Amino acid sequence: MSKGASFKIVPPRKPDLKDCRFYHSVALPSGEVSGEWDLRKDVDAYLGGVDFKGKSVFEVGPASGFLSIHMEKAGATVTCLEPPMTHLWDIVPFEGFDVEKWRKEFVDIIGGVRNSFWYYHNLHKSSVRMIETDPYNIQPDVGDYDIGLLASVLLHTRAPFNLLEQVARRVRETIIVTEVYNPDLGDEAICRLLPHRGVQQVDTWWQFSPGFFFSSLGLLGFTEARFSTHYQYSVATKQIIPMFTAVCSRPKKAA
Repeated sequence: MSKGASFKIVPPRKPDLKDCRFYHSVALPSGEVSGEWDLRKDVDAYLGGVDFKGKSVFEVGPASGFLSIHMEKAGATVTCLEPPMTHLWDIVPFEGFDVEKWRKEFVDIIGGVRNSFWYYHNLHKSSVRMIETDPYNIQPDVGDYDIGLLASVLLHTRAPFNLLEQVARRVRETIIVTEVYNPDLGDEAICRLLPHRGVQQVDTWWQFSPGFFFSSLGLLGFTEARFSTHYQYSVATKQIIPMFTAVCSRPKKAA
């Protein structure tokens, strides 16, 4: 942790490309690198069409930093949050599943993804800041920001409302949430549990309706809400995936 602070500022480093695992597809001087997702064709829709010029952004879970750098190039000052490697993200507690074996493998994967963040950061001579802290206990000394971004993060969390609440406390104006879109969930505030005994995947918990974020963030003061749908390419599955982005803002007088 920083001296007297509740969070750790992660110092930049210079990893070798061979030690990187890119979550987002990007173009490098050495050529194209395929990640699990390629957001380049419609990245502005992925981010809800928000104008980032002159804004401070608090991004939770930046992965390879593709969105971080994109927002910075659009005029934002960006701070990213990752949990400490000792915590990582939440694992579904399947009975009989070898969680410790999975966690060891996952640590290596996440280590490669975090290396890719710094490789991409160095390539673009970026000023994006990275901090580590408990995402379920974000303290005031982390600072306040104009915009909060949770892009395909909440589906991996045990307690999505708790994380929304923590981020909302640090955001003055607008929160952007992007998730997979399932129109079958309809207009109600739905948060559907995905894990079941038939498929032992342990890193994805939920599927959400846009209404879930309208209701949840409305409770937290972000009462001006809209959402849009778009399609993004999943390199991992070779499919075009329907997604939605909810943009929820505090009323201007309140902000």
